[in-house]
Amino acid sequence: MARQARIIIPGQAMHVMVRGNNRETIFLNEEDRRQYLVWLREAAKQFGSAVHAFALMPNHAHLLITPQGHDSLAKTMQSLGRRYAQYFNMRQQRSGTIWEGRFRSSLIDPEYFLRCQRFIELNPVRAGFESNPQDSSWTSFSSHIGGNAEPWLVDHQHFWSLGNTPFERQMAWAAFVKEGAPHWEDRQITEALMRSKPWISEDYAKSLFKDRPDQALMRRRGRPKKLFPINSIA
Repeated sequence: MARQARIIIPGQAMHVMVRGNNRETIFLNEEDRRQYLVWLREAAKQFGSAVHAFALMPNHAHLLITPQGHDSLAKTMQSLGRRYAQYFNMRQQRSGTIWEGRFRSSLIDPEYFLRCQRFIELNPVRAGFESNPQDSSWTSFSSHIGGNAEPWLVDHQHFWSLGNTPFERQMAWAAFVKEGAPHWEDRQITEALMRSKPWISEDYAKSLFKDRPDQALMRRRGRPKKLFPINSIA
């Protein structure tokens, strides 16, 4: 069966996930995670990808990336995956693949961007590794609230819209993440990612895919949920 073509649009954010083969651990310690981020930064710069957020879990990684070209994301992830696999195999004195197939990716509706970033930065809490997002040193949350900064991260325009000053943006982001996400939202994000389908509204699908908007949408049972802007009252 032919591989399903990825839906990638230059300039549009993508939610990306890579996972260890057979769900085996790929990050054993802080040095492993730091090295992965170093090569992520280098690959993103070389191939034209803006990295907005990350979460490095023991056996998988979530990334939020905007590729600038049609092949930017693929080249970024290929370079990163190859270098990290060589490093990991050498350190563990093993051989063979460490990855579970291709990376998964989901095109993100700009209006849903901050919700997807929240999903990523809450990963350690949702998985039960931490009780609070600020307790994790291996997500981008700390950088977004003025803590341990990752200066190579690129804030998305929707993050900039949270406030006129860095402090306002940091406080707004901390409050939004603390608010948490409804279960149905987490399920939608996860389903879209695992199926490599866009997480977008019907209106946005129609604007992007005028001839076949249905090709980008996942059909779900029941009445679709409406997403509200951060500062609106549902």
